[in-house]
Amino acid sequence: MIFLATWLVTLLLIALPYPAWMMLALPHFGFLFVTWWGLMRNYQLSMTLLLISSLPIDVLYGTSLGLHGLLFALIAYALTLLGPSVRQVNWVRQSIAVFVVLLIASAVSYWARTLTGQSPEFLILVLQAIVSALLWSPLRWVYDSLADYVQGLGTQRQ
Repeated sequence: MIFLATWLVTLLLIALPYPAWMMLALPHFGFLFVTWWGLMRNYQLSMTLLLISSLPIDVLYGTSLGLHGLLFALIAYALTLLGPSVRQVNWVRQSIAVFVVLLIASAVSYWARTLTGQSPEFLILVLQAIVSALLWSPLRWVYDSLADYVQGLGTQRQ
């Protein structure tokens, strides 16, 4: 249930209309969604569920189907390996670790998009990784609050 709630919030954040001046500095909410699941809830993470949940994100971003599935698997694997050491540090160091992982994912995204015939701007992808790393802590708080709320609803029903 928590996965569904956080996934719907992520889709809503992706689909919201943003002003034109924000388009260059917009974080990649899909990557932050996987980052939260890879770091905070990696014991509940399913690669199959990530692959299925990446398909609507591919449609919303207009990329090849399966591209975000590949990137989500890469991010989840890297953060599952780094998870215990990253969770124990302060938010600044967490943001730096998230930036490095998202930068690698952006490089793979650039490579895959170039192979499929698109011409993405690498600097925009790097800027997206920077903004995503800066917004990691506030969005983590939102996802944590949402998870606590959903868990509270589940315990009230029983």
